[in-house]
Amino acid sequence: MPRKSKAKIEATESKSVEAAPVDVKPVRGAKTAAIKTALKTHKDNSPKEIAELLTALGLPTTAGQVSNVKSLLASKRKAKAAAPAAEEAAGPVVAKDAVSVALLVKAKKLVQELGGVASAKQALNALAQLMD
Repeated sequence: MPRKSKAKIEATESKSVEAAPVDVKPVRGAKTAAIKTALKTHKDNSPKEIAELLTALGLPTTAGQVSNVKSLLASKRKAKAAAPAAEEAAGPVVAKDAVSVALLVKAKKLVQELGGVASAKQALNALAQLMD
């Protein structure tokens, strides 16, 4: 194979530099963000109309891409609505008839003031009769 002359090499290099388009990669997620914004501002438009609008603005988009983003937004909205409400931080589950330690301490003081368990029971029975 014969060698190219330096003049021909320089001529082809200069042409390729001048004619080469600058490929700037768009930021990741820029198209999706633009579609989301267009969907929010043009709620009544069809995906085809939104795709044409974005393409006219210089962002080549298809109706399928717009439909895909639209369905993802709808599914996230449904999942958020269906999510159960956060429950309050509950303490340990206690049976209804369980007695707390603080209540037992109060009962002990009452028994000591009344002079024993038997007299405390009599006092409680009398109180129960008065309350009925």
